[in-house]
Amino acid sequence: MERYRVVQWSTGNIGKKALGILLDRDVFDVVGVHAFGPDKVGQDAGALVGRAPIGVAATDDVDALIELAPDCVNYMPRAIDFDLVERLLRSGINVVTTGDFVTGSHHPAELAALEAAGREGGATFLGTGFEPGFANVAAGFLTGACSQVRSVKLVETLDCTTYPVQDVWKVLGFGKPPRQRITQIDPETQRYGLGYFETLDMIATMLGTELDSKDAFVESAVLTQDVNLGWVDYAAGTVGGQRRTYRGHRSGRPVIELAICWTMSDDALDPQWTDPKGFSVVIEGEPRVDATIRFGEPGQDIMTVLMASTAVAAVNAIPFLCDAKPGVITPIDLPITGSPGALTA
Repeated sequence: MERYRVVQWSTGNIGKKALGILLDRDVFDVVGVHAFGPDKVGQDAGALVGRAPIGVAATDDVDALIELAPDCVNYMPRAIDFDLVERLLRSGINVVTTGDFVTGSHHPAELAALEAAGREGGATFLGTGFEPGFANVAAGFLTGACSQVRSVKLVETLDCTTYPVQDVWKVLGFGKPPRQRITQIDPETQRYGLGYFETLDMIATMLGTELDSKDAFVESAVLTQDVNLGWVDYAAGTVGGQRRTYRGHRSGRPVIELAICWTMSDDALDPQWTDPKGFSVVIEGEPRVDATIRFGEPGQDIMTVLMASTAVAAVNAIPFLCDAKPGVITPIDLPITGSPGALTA
């Protein structure tokens, strides 16, 4: 069995989960860990995830990690440092990231630079994750059972009441009076969240076509009564739900749609969205497809569940990434597979 030498880059929410998975899988040797912050630098990689020491200390020394010449860097930053990624690729190190990159269609300058760096170093770059990433591939894959497709719609509906990270929701506008119910999102002026637009292109590619245009908007839902969640109080009339919709158009109509719906109440919102919790895929075509997929146990913190699934998507890609042609690949370039090494006794 071939083994892969991996550096885990960052140990935040997703990075920690990825590090634990890497340590659990027999095909990976964790040879280095990059950490931000003095509280983590110098700590053993095993200790960072509550495991026995493995003899690898976390470091913020980029040069030292590159000198390790790993097969792959599992790169999980808050925001992608494209200059760093290019340097890794030129050094012959494959890179998989859960950052805001899927196809590169909305990162044209970065895409060209990554392609060139990969060819120069003989290394490969992949942007993946769960959503954007795995869930979108699943939606596109289901069109493979259809002789005709008129539209594809994927809706992510999550109960966020078990995710008590108040600062995140405050930044998104939760708990504040809405400035306006619907706000347009212009992909030409966005710095973050471009991966969601790129998933539309990815599904279009799976259908063998290209989109003419894309648009997006955010809709806010206000609470119709005061809500106490134990970790935060939200007043009636403030934002208690948010729905982000991304659409890809062809021949004058939307043909691919991604909606992300986060709510803090089941029954006290205006408007009251009716999509089933989980991930709903509806394909209008021949035949019509209507599938709902749920992750986690009832009452479980679904955000934490999906962060773990995001980490798994990147880890599972590493062996295939290391054997891929140099340059940039996308999630649909990976072979159909499950989760090798995940089966427990």
